[in-house]
Amino acid sequence: MARTEMDRQIEEGVEQAAVIIGRFVSGAPMGEQPRAPGGIPRGVHALLRLAVVAWAGWGAWMWWGLHEHQRVIRAAVITTCVAMPLAVVLAVRGRARRRHMRSLVLPMALAMKDMLPAWDDHQRLRALTIPLDRSFVKIRLPDGWHGQDGHKDMLRELVQDRMGGQWSGEWNLKSYPFSVVFTPQKPRPKLEPPETVDFFDEVVQQAIAQCKPGQLVLGIDERQKPLIKEMTGETAMWALSVGSGGGKSSFLQMVITQLVGQGATVVGVDVKMASIICFEGVPGVHLYTDPGNIGDMRSAIKWVAREVEARNYVKKKDPKKNFDRLTLILEEGNEFGDASKAYWNDTKEKGDPASDPIWGDIASVMRMGRHVNVTIIGVFQDLREAAVGSRGLRNMFRLILMGNYNANQWKMIVNTTPVPESVDRAGRMMVIEGNRRVWIQVPYADPDAFREHSLKLRKERGYSTADLYGTPPSASPQRLPSLLQESTPLLSKEPDPALETADSQAAGPGVPTLLKDEDTGLEEHDLDGDGDELADGEDEEEEPEAELLAMAEISRRLTEEGIEVSAELMRQHKRRRADFPAGELVDGRELFTYEAIADYYRPQAAD
Repeated sequence: MARTEMDRQIEEGVEQAAVIIGRFVSGAPMGEQPRAPGGIPRGVHALLRLAVVAWAGWGAWMWWGLHEHQRVIRAAVITTCVAMPLAVVLAVRGRARRRHMRSLVLPMALAMKDMLPAWDDHQRLRALTIPLDRSFVKIRLPDGWHGQDGHKDMLRELVQDRMGGQWSGEWNLKSYPFSVVFTPQKPRPKLEPPETVDFFDEVVQQAIAQCKPGQLVLGIDERQKPLIKEMTGETAMWALSVGSGGGKSSFLQMVITQLVGQGATVVGVDVKMASIICFEGVPGVHLYTDPGNIGDMRSAIKWVAREVEARNYVKKKDPKKNFDRLTLILEEGNEFGDASKAYWNDTKEKGDPASDPIWGDIASVMRMGRHVNVTIIGVFQDLREAAVGSRGLRNMFRLILMGNYNANQWKMIVNTTPVPESVDRAGRMMVIEGNRRVWIQVPYADPDAFREHSLKLRKERGYSTADLYGTPPSASPQRLPSLLQESTPLLSKEPDPALETADSQAAGPGVPTLLKDEDTGLEEHDLDGDGDELADGEDEEEEPEAELLAMAEISRRLTEEGIEVSAELMRQHKRRRADFPAGELVDGRELFTYEAIADYYRPQAAD
C-alpha cells in the first residue's frame, strides 16, 4: 500500500515529538544552539523539568479532579517558599561557575586549537573539564591522537601557563575514552645549607681525607653533604665573584690549607694585605701582599708564567712526567688590575704597548697551565671582562662561585633567567659549573688555626721543590705609607743629620773624625795616609769574598741604613742606567754585592 503525504507528515511529527521529549527529559537545550558555558548542569536541568511537569500534573489532578482547591494552594505556597531560596543559591553558584568558565575554561579550550585540530571549538569545550577548586585538569582526546609534533609538551605548557606552577600529566592513550589528567606537582621542600660550618668538624675533615690529589672540599651543600670539586681538567681555573663581606677570605684560607696538605706550591698576590697574610712563613706558600710594591706582584705572576713554559718543555720531552701542583691565587683582582695598570703607565717606556702586559702572562698560565698542573684562583668583587684585562679570560674560568651578587652581575656572568635570589650571609656561595648550580656554606676557622694546621701538615707530609725550575722572586721589604715616612727622599741636596757618622758624636770635641775609605780616596793598604804603599815583601791580608745577594735583600738592608730603595726601583735603574753596578749570574739568578749597590745609592742620598 503506497504511503500518502499524510502518512509522511505523521511520521515526521512523531519523530520531532520524540526528539523534543528526549531533549526535555535529558536536560539538553530545546533549540539547536548549545547552552552557554557556565550555566546550570544538564542533569539539574532534567530534574527541574521533570519536577515542574510532576507538580503541574499533580496540581491539575487535585484541582479539577478532586476539587481540593485549598490543598493545591497550600502546596503552591510551600513550593514557592522552598524554590525561591534554592533558586537564589543556584543563581549565586551559577555566577561563580560562569565566571570560572569565561575566565579560564573557555579561553583554554580555544587555545587548544593547535593541539586538537580534529575538533571544533564546541567539541574542545566539552572535552575540557576543570572544577571550581582547580584541583585537576582533564582533557578528553580524539580517537587516534598520539601527541605527535610535540603536542604533549604543548598541552602541558598550556596548562602550566594558565593554571600556574608545575603540573604533571597522566596519559591514557591505550583504552577508550582517551584522555589526560593534569595534577599539580607537590612543591619540593626548600633545602638550604647549614648556617655555619666549622672547618675542623669531623664531617669536613673526613671528606678532606678522602679527597684525591686535585680534589678540594668547597663546603657543605643543600643536602648537608660535603661538596667536592676537582681543580683539574676543564675545571682547573676557578673564579670567585663575591661582594664585600661574602666570605672570600675564609674560602681562600680553607683552600690554601687543603693545597698545603696536598704538597702544592702556592703563590698568593693580595693587595688587601689581610686575606691570606696568616700563611706568612709556611713553607711553599709565597705571599706578595704589599700594595706599595706592585712590581713584586707582577714579578711573581711572570715567574709562574715562566714555570708553565718550563714545565711544558719538560712535558714535551717526557709526556709521562707528572708535576706537583702550583697554584696562583689572585686576591682582590679588581684592585690589583687597577694598581697594575697605573704601575705600567708609570714605568713603561717609549714603544711599549698601551695595555698592561701582565694579563698576557695570566692568559698564558690559564691556557697552558692546566696540562702541567698549574692552576689559578681569581677572586673578584665584580667579575667584569674589563677586570681580567679584556682578553676573553672570563669564559676560561669554568668553575665560578658567586655570593652577595645583584641581578646585573648575575646577568653579566651567567646570563640566565630567572635570577636566583642572593643570600646575604657570610660564606654562602653558589657553585656554578655549566648548567649545574649548588648553594654551599663555606667552612670557617680562625686564621691562626689555619696557619697552625698548615704548618703541621707541612711537617707531617713534607714539601718538595723538585718540580720547580726556578725560585719565586723575593718580596721587597714592605715600605711605609707616605704619611708615615720620615726619611729624606733620594736626590735630596740637604744632608740628612741621621746619616752623620756616629763616631763624631761619641768622640767629643777636639777629636778628629775617622773617615771611611771612600771619603779619603785612599786605598786600604795606604796605612799612614801619605800615599806610600807597603814595602815589597810584606804580606797583604787576603780580602774576604764579597757576599752575593738578591735585590730584595739588599733593599731590606738599605732600609735599615735609612735609604729607601725598593727592589723594583733597582730593577728599573738596572735596565735604564748604564752606570748601574754589574751583577753576577749564579744558578740563573743575577746577584749583586751589598757594597756595590750601597755605594751607588749613598752619594745620591748625601748630595
